[in-house]
Amino acid sequence: EFYLLALRAAAAADDPVATANTCAFWAITRYSNGDPGGGVALAEEALRHAGRAGSPRLEAVLHARRARAHAKAGEPRAAARAQDAAFAAYDRARDRRLEEEPDAVYWVNLGEIRSWAASNAMNLGDPRTALTHFEAIPAAHQEEGHDPGAYPRAAALRLARTAEAHIALGDLDAAVHAAHRAVDQLGGVASARGSSTLADLRGQLAVHQDTGVVRDFLHRTSA
Repeated sequence: EFYLLALRAAAAADDPVATANTCAFWAITRYSNGDPGGGVALAEEALRHAGRAGSPRLEAVLHARRARAHAKAGEPRAAARAQDAAFAAYDRARDRRLEEEPDAVYWVNLGEIRSWAASNAMNLGDPRTALTHFEAIPAAHQEEGHDPGAYPRAAALRLARTAEAHIALGDLDAAVHAAHRAVDQLGGVASARGSSTLADLRGQLAVHQDTGVVRDFLHRTSA
């Protein structure tokens, strides 16, 4: 209901950015709740409106949303095409000052697009490719002068997903190393205990609690 109201308001204002942004967030709701096909349709509708905005950064986000929906649907080829389109659009955005882009996409950077690509790879059962993207994020941040320390929870989430990829590959030492870094990003054990990020990570590692490094991490982060 709220998304429909937002779309009607955006249409009444003839605002393509608000229309595209609303569709994009609705797409997230759809593909995160078991309807990836609906997510694809909404991302494509968002792209149709974004053409009027003339913003490659906005287009990069929308292609990335489409890629996430396809990955959630288990469609690797469609996800790869949309993902490539997202990187290509972001490359075009580099020729523009951020002030020339809509306010709604101030937060978009190469590290975010890499992170989405890594999540796609995990959804599609390819943790090795996911790690390639995760490991490229620090260099992307450095290249663009982005301070990852300004967003510790986002950094912690990426590190937790990095740990998940290492778990999938059977590298528990690397997984625990990433897990410790995620806890540190969240402000240490005391601050991290109440986070869903830590709870999910502990749940995945608990399967391997007979391994010493895992057992030590679980003990360190226990209540």
